[in-house]
Amino acid sequence: MKRQGNDSNVMMAEAAKGQLGQGFPPSALKKTKPAAGAQEAVLEEPVQSARPSVYRTRWGAWLLISAGWLMSLAGMLARGGAVETFMLIVLSLLPLLSIVMPLLSTFGLTVSRVILEPKIKDGDEAVIRLTLKRSSIVPFVWIAVHDGMVNTSTAKKTRLDYRYLAAPLLRKEMEISYSVLAVRRGEHQFGQVTVTVGDWLGLTAFHKKLECPGTLVAVPSLPEQLGRQAEQLHGAMAEQVSGDSSAAFTSDGGEISDITANKLLQQAGIGPDSRPYRDGDSMRHINWRAAAKGRGMFTKQHLLEQPAEIIMIADSHSAAFNHDGRLFDASLAWLARGIKRAAADGCDVRLLAGEAGTGTKEKQKRGGQAGHQVDLLLERLAKLKLTKAAVSVDCLRTELGGLKPGGAIHVYTADWKSGQSWIQLAAYAADQKCRICLHVVTKQSVLTFAMREQQRLLEEAGLSVNWLAYPDKMNRPTQTAEGGGQHARLLSR
Repeated sequence: MKRQGNDSNVMMAEAAKGQLGQGFPPSALKKTKPAAGAQEAVLEEPVQSARPSVYRTRWGAWLLISAGWLMSLAGMLARGGAVETFMLIVLSLLPLLSIVMPLLSTFGLTVSRVILEPKIKDGDEAVIRLTLKRSSIVPFVWIAVHDGMVNTSTAKKTRLDYRYLAAPLLRKEMEISYSVLAVRRGEHQFGQVTVTVGDWLGLTAFHKKLECPGTLVAVPSLPEQLGRQAEQLHGAMAEQVSGDSSAAFTSDGGEISDITANKLLQQAGIGPDSRPYRDGDSMRHINWRAAAKGRGMFTKQHLLEQPAEIIMIADSHSAAFNHDGRLFDASLAWLARGIKRAAADGCDVRLLAGEAGTGTKEKQKRGGQAGHQVDLLLERLAKLKLTKAAVSVDCLRTELGGLKPGGAIHVYTADWKSGQSWIQLAAYAADQKCRICLHVVTKQSVLTFAMREQQRLLEEAGLSVNWLAYPDKMNRPTQTAEGGGQHARLLSR
């Protein structure tokens, strides 16, 4: 396929070329430095409604043209001069150029969308390709494409828009490729693609909406660097394995440093097959080598000591996260990591998530279907939404049903103040001979006195409390880059 090199045949982007607009006027967009030749615009905050189209028919101009045509016609009939005849011919050709040709271009328009990876991780890049075809070659028109997606997992159902302007001239097919960077957790639905065709004089614009459904799922996940360090620590992230609750072992940026990682590993000195010492543990199973090196008392954990069943509970109460959707995403990211770890250890996993009375239970089974079941659990977390109503302990008991003795319950939340509910749940778990662990995501780099005191009360009630860091990398704004790693191109067909 031959690519045309002259400037008149290349695509012309509008002022906000390649931007991911969310209903803002151009003044509300914060420009950033383009990377690798791509033009980008960063949004300061999302809104729900998309901005009205900037392309429209200029009815005032057509009114003046119509008046001029009538005056030219009257002058030609009255005087029959050359000037009047020339003006009448010119004004008669304008509708052919500015109305008929754009209208013909709208006939037979079709659009198709390809999402290269329909399932990605939170924070990853999504590449979308649009292919626009028209049935006939009509020159001297421009085509504007407006695509967008809606995150149905957020309370506001924010719409992200992408607009592109091109002058295809003698081409029947146009392919546009763009990337959405730092996609946030959720189920993103694509709907209609609005195609606007206009004339080069800017007098007329015809809008056509084409159905082109599509779905992009972003499963919860920790940032890559933080995820690697967390896997290395095997759960020691901000958990104070030494028993010291005075600090969360996180940097000012919300990430764990290499020095801290090495410190925690030295304090642990036990690997994934050991755990901190608890009263009643057999003296034969104590890691005396780690104790001799001053790393504390740890107990070797054998396969028989692994939990019979692991139950993951995702707190989705909006008030528990102070109505912060991104903090909720971080909690689900830590939960997703816990599911992957449990699956790697070959444990049975149940996930409880959702509103009271509508909670869903998914089970990860052993065997060859384990990987598929984990994918289903992660997809369920991707579609989870914050709810207004809190799940009561009685409802949790109903959802839990019968527990296997020796099982473990892991609760992921950001609410460390409502301790009474978790204490009641811990009492129920103790009756079933199960243990419960509370994982609290916090943006605090250092635990406050109130947080340490609440941890002490919860641990006295039989709960194990882990403080999990909120990665600041999750605050990266969603933005777009033209081309999806390659420039958008027009194909000659």
